[in-house]
Amino acid sequence: MRVIISLDLDFELLRKQKHELMDHAWKENSTNELLEGIISLIDAVQDQSVDSNGVDEELVFGKPEEEAV
Repeated sequence: MRVIISLDLDFELLRKQKHELMDHAWKENSTNELLEGIISLIDAVQDQSVDSNGVDEELVFGKPEEEAV
């Protein structure tokens, strides 16, 4: 199923939330399928924003040095 929606996103906040979810999901070296699903959804939103909607990649994913944080 394909769903098309229009959103106003704060990409910096979304990026921080994704990192927090990732830290929590893999905190104890175990997988958490529920959080992995939400993280995958955020990944898809980020990818579509850049690939299909022309949003600047640095705005969506941050600067390379920010990714290590």
